[in-house]
Amino acid sequence: MLISFSVSNYRSFGEEVTLNLVASNKLSDHRNHCLPIGDTGKSVLRTAVLYGANAAGKSNLVRAMDFAQSLVLESRRRGPTVERFQFAAEFDTRPSSFEFQFLILERVFTYGFDLRPARIEAEWLTVAKGEDERVVFERDAAGITQVENTDKLFPDGETLTKLLKNQAVTPLRETQLFLNRLSELPPSAQGETLKGVVQWLTSSLVILPADYRAPDLLDRLQSDDAFRDFSATFLRQVGTGIDELRVEESEIDGPPNLSRMARPPGMTRGLRSSMTEDVDLRPNPEDPTRMLLRALLTHHLVNGRAYPLPFRDESDGTRQLLHLLPVLADQTRVFVVDELDRSLHPLMCREFIRLFSESCPGARRQLIVTTHEAHLLDQELLRRDEYWFVEKDAQHQSRLTSLVDFNIRKDLQIEKGYLQGRFGAIPMFGSFEPLRSLLECTATEDSNHAPQVSST
Repeated sequence: MLISFSVSNYRSFGEEVTLNLVASNKLSDHRNHCLPIGDTGKSVLRTAVLYGANAAGKSNLVRAMDFAQSLVLESRRRGPTVERFQFAAEFDTRPSSFEFQFLILERVFTYGFDLRPARIEAEWLTVAKGEDERVVFERDAAGITQVENTDKLFPDGETLTKLLKNQAVTPLRETQLFLNRLSELPPSAQGETLKGVVQWLTSSLVILPADYRAPDLLDRLQSDDAFRDFSATFLRQVGTGIDELRVEESEIDGPPNLSRMARPPGMTRGLRSSMTEDVDLRPNPEDPTRMLLRALLTHHLVNGRAYPLPFRDESDGTRQLLHLLPVLADQTRVFVVDELDRSLHPLMCREFIRLFSESCPGARRQLIVTTHEAHLLDQELLRRDEYWFVEKDAQHQSRLTSLVDFNIRKDLQIEKGYLQGRFGAIPMFGSFEPLRSLLECTATEDSNHAPQVSST
C-alpha cells in the first residue's frame, strides 16, 4: 500500500510536496477506511480524492508517479526527459526528486531517486526498523552503488545482500536506475524481499490516465467468468440497459487484408480502426492459415428479447465505466485514476467511491483519484483526511493541502464550503469586461429583417 509520495522540481511542482496517506489520529469516523501499518500504531488510508482548479497541478501529480514508475520499468540509454519547474531560475540547477513510501511484507520501504536531464543523480532504498530507517542500498551520480548488510533485516537478508553486492559490482550507466537493473532479473532469482519491492513499484501500483482503456479487457472478460459476471451485474444495476456481456469469437482466412476485411455483425466502421478496446485479431494457434476475430458485444433485454450491440455503440460513460471496473474487482493493488468524473454522472462517481471504500473491509487496496466533482465532498462518504486540495501559489508552484488541516466541524457541509472558496483550489476569475468588446457582433442588414413570404 502507498503511504506517501513526494515530488519536487517536476512540471508545476517546485519545492517538494507530499501526498501523505497516513490516517489522522484526530479522526475516529469511517474506521474501515484505514488499515494498520505493521506494528507502528499508525494506519494508512484506502482512499484519497484530490480537487483543484484547471491547471492547478492535479494531473501533474499523477504524471509524476507515472514518470517515476516508467524509469523503474524501462532501461533508457538516453537521459530521461524530465520536465523541470520553469518559473524560477534556481530550479535549473536543482535535480528533480521522486520518492515512494509503501507497505509490503509488513514492512515500510522508501524508494526514491534524484535526476537531472542527462543522468541519475542519486537513488536509494531504505526500510523502517522500529523508529529507525535502515539503508538497503544507495547509488551516487557516478553510478556506484553502496550496499548495506541486510542479514538481520529480512528472512532472506543474507541472500539479498549477496545478490545486491553482485549486481553493484558493475557500475551503472548514468541513465539507468539500479532498481531497473534488478527488475530485469528473473523473479525466481530476486528473492522474496526484492521481488516484493520490484513488484509493488512495477505492477501493484497501477496508474490510469484520463483516457485509459484496459489493454486486456477482452482477455479478462473472455477467460474470467467471475469478473464478467461482476461487470455485467454492475452495469445492469446502475441502469445502463446492459443485461449481459459476451465475447464472440470467429475464424477468418489469413493473413488478412485489413482494409478489405469483412466486418463482424453490427460493426459500422472498418476493422483497422476498430482493433482497440472491443475488437481484436490474432493468429489461430491451431491453424496458422486462419485468424481469430474477437468482438465484445452487450446484450440488452427488451420485452423478453435480447438485442446484441457492439460495445463501441454504447455511450462514452458506459465504456469508461467498464474499463474502470477492474479497480473495484481487484483486492491487492493501488490504483491512481486521473479525472474519475470524465464521462461519468456525479451520482455514478459517488457510488463508485462509496463501493470501493465500503466493500471488502481489510483488503489491501487503495484508490487515489483526481476530480472536479464537488458532490463527492461529503463527510458521510469519506473522512476529512481522505480529501486533498491542489492549488498554485503566487510563484506558480502547485501545493497540496489536506482537508484535515482546516479547523472545521464534523457536521460542516464541505461541498458548500469548497465552492465558496473556503479551502482554495477553485478557479479565480478576473473580470470578463475586457472580453465583451471582443465578442461584440455587428448585425448584418439581412439579419435584421425577417424573410418576406408572398401569398397568392
